[in-house]
Amino acid sequence: MLTAVHWFAAVTPVIGVTLLGIGCGGARGDNPFASAGGGSGDGVTVGVEHGSDADAGPGGSAGAAEGADGTAAGDDGPKFDTPDGASAGDEGGSSDCECGNLEWSYVFIANSQESTVSKINTRTMEEEGRYLTRADGDGNPSRTSVSVDGKAVVVANRNVGLVKIWARPEFCAGASTSSGKNDVKAWGADDCVEWFTDFPDMTMQRPVAWTPGQGPCHLDQKIWTVTGTNGRSPGNCGPGGTWIHRLDGDTGVVEDTIKLEDDEFPCTLAVLPDGTGIGVGIYGGAVDADGNFYTHGFDNLKFARVDFDTLDVEVFSGGGYGITVDTSGRPWWNSYLARFDYTTMTYETTGITGGGGGLAEDLQGRMWYANETKGISWVDVETLAPGDTVALPAGPGWTVKGVSVDIDGFIWAIRQDETVAYKVDPDTYAVTSYNGLNGPYTYSDMTGGAIANVTCNPPEG
Repeated sequence: MLTAVHWFAAVTPVIGVTLLGIGCGGARGDNPFASAGGGSGDGVTVGVEHGSDADAGPGGSAGAAEGADGTAAGDDGPKFDTPDGASAGDEGGSSDCECGNLEWSYVFIANSQESTVSKINTRTMEEEGRYLTRADGDGNPSRTSVSVDGKAVVVANRNVGLVKIWARPEFCAGASTSSGKNDVKAWGADDCVEWFTDFPDMTMQRPVAWTPGQGPCHLDQKIWTVTGTNGRSPGNCGPGGTWIHRLDGDTGVVEDTIKLEDDEFPCTLAVLPDGTGIGVGIYGGAVDADGNFYTHGFDNLKFARVDFDTLDVEVFSGGGYGITVDTSGRPWWNSYLARFDYTTMTYETTGITGGGGGLAEDLQGRMWYANETKGISWVDVETLAPGDTVALPAGPGWTVKGVSVDIDGFIWAIRQDETVAYKVDPDTYAVTSYNGLNGPYTYSDMTGGAIANVTCNPPEG
C-alpha cells in the first residue's frame, strides 16, 4: 500500500510530532525536517487507497526489446574477475543470508519527460513495469538507487519527492501492479509503490543513495538524499540553502537532517538580472560499505563526506559531475576523471576528460565512465591506466549520461533524451539494447550494482 509521508518546514505545531533538526556535525539545530526519535511512528503519515487497475497513467507508444549485435543478456553468466565472484555473507553471519542478491537483476531508468521510471530485466531485456513517480505526473525524475539486496528502488524527483518501489511482486502489498511500458497505474493504484516522501518547501532534489544496512541480511537500510530551496522554478534552487537528509528505508520517515554551510555549497549556478542566484545545487551522491555518504556540488569544485555514525560533515576540494564509490571505498567523479582516498587524504586525477556523466566499477576492477560523444570507456581502478572505448550505435540523443554496472557485470549506458538503453558485454564489447524509453536522464546506481560491489566485493588483504 502506498504511504505518503509529508514533511512540513513551517513552525506550526503538528499533533503527535516533535519537529527538530540536525546541524552540521550532528548537533541538533533549527532545521525542521528531522523528527525527534526517527522511529516509524514519527512524522505525518497519510494513507492513499489503492484503486482498481483499470485506472492508467501515461503510457506512450508501444516499445519492444531491440536486439543488436552481441550475445543475449546473461548467456555467459556473471562477469566476475574470479570464478566465484563474492556473494557469501559475513563470517559468522546467518546462513540464511548472503551479501547482495544474484537471483534477479533489474535496471531502473527514469523517464524524465513523463514522470515515470521503467523496470527493465537486465537478463531478458524486457520492460516488466513502469511506474509514476509523483501524484501530479510532474516529478521530472532523474536519479534512481537500487538497494544492495535488489528488493527495491528509490527514485528522486528533481521537482521534489522520493518514491520507493518494490522490484518483485512478492514484496508488494497486493497483486495490482504494472506489467510493462503500456500499463502505468494511476497514482495509488499500484501495489508495488510502497511510499512517497514529500519535502513541501523544497524546490530541488537530485541525489539519492541506499546504504547497505547491517549484517549479511542488510537490516535497517537507510537512504541518503539532498534538497535545496528558493528556486524560481521547479527543479532548481536559490539562496535558501541545501540540506542532506537520511531516511528510514522501510518507512520513508526522515530521521536526520543536516544543513550544509551556504559558503561551501551555495545552491546557485546562474545569476538573474535582479541578482538572485538560481541553480541545481548538490548534484550526485554515493555511499561506501559503511554507509558513509559522499556528495558534491555542481560546478563549485567541492564535495562533502557525511559520517554514517556521527553525522559529522567534512568538506574537501574536488568533485565533478557523476559520482560513484569503488570497492576500496574511494569516491570517483566524472568530468575530469578523478578519485579521492579518505584514508590517506589524497586526491588523484587521471588527466582524462570524461565529458560529465556517470561512472561505475565493473566486476573486473575497471572503472567505466561516460566519454562524451564517443561512448563509454574504462580505466584500471588501481593503476589508473586507460583502457578501451566502446562506441555505441549512432542515435539522435545527446552524449552518454548514465553509466551503471549490473550485478552480473554488464555495463549499462543511457544517452540523454534518447529512447534506448544500451547493455555492453565487458569481455566482448558486444552491444544489445532496449528501445522504449521516454526522455531518460539517469546516471546514478540504477542497477544496484555499485552498492553490491562495494559491499560484497571488498579488496583482498
